[in-house]
Amino acid sequence: MDALLTDINQAGLGRGLQFDLFRPGAEVATGVFTEQPISIKVTGNYDDLGNFASDISLLPRIVTLNDISITSTAGGVLAMDSTAKTYRYLDENELAAQKRASKPTGVKK
Repeated sequence: MDALLTDINQAGLGRGLQFDLFRPGAEVATGVFTEQPISIKVTGNYDDLGNFASDISLLPRIVTLNDISITSTAGGVLAMDSTAKTYRYLDENELAAQKRASKPTGVKK
């Protein structure tokens, strides 16, 4: 996960974007995988924002940009707020723990 966070950061810096916010959130288990949200706010020009989004799509792990909001700031610079999300499959132990946690107490199978 650390390498992915570095890759996202480098994608933005490589396009000349200024990061105003880069905050990974807590993992959320959804079925057989977890979702890791990352709040991002960057500023830059139109082309650099578009190229950054394209660079994110080329990363070795699946990363989606969600809840994208682009606003104009002083001097014609654009600010993009979004939530990047990446996913990973739960391993056998995590799936077993999730199954145990969802089983009602006192019920045996």
